[in-house]
Amino acid sequence: MKLLLISNSTNAGEEYLRYPLPEIGRFLQGVREIVFVPYAAVTFSYAEYEKKVQARFSELGIRVRSVHRAKDPARMIREAEAICVGGGNTFALAKKMQEQGLMRAILRKIKAGTPYV
Repeated sequence: MKLLLISNSTNAGEEYLRYPLPEIGRFLQGVREIVFVPYAAVTFSYAEYEKKVQARFSELGIRVRSVHRAKDPARMIREAEAICVGGGNTFALAKKMQEQGLMRAILRKIKAGTPYV
């Protein structure tokens, strides 16, 4: 499995994902597009979360596609080149992912070697 697990997205006084960005870039070397799961966002919209992630990943030349825009989010995961699950409210995230069958889809993908951040 190819996993890059990050415990927090922002260090005090820094921009979002600033400190892990070099490691993310190395980890996702060659990836052109990543599927993003924004469902842990509860104090702002999924679209705002997607925009925030896209701004940072653009620095790496990676396009972000969010599952919240898909008619079939599980299919989007099954076809993903790489996957990123955003942090926030874990209960909201787990509930929505279970409802959409994303937990199983993600597990299958990462077992098959798809990079996961």
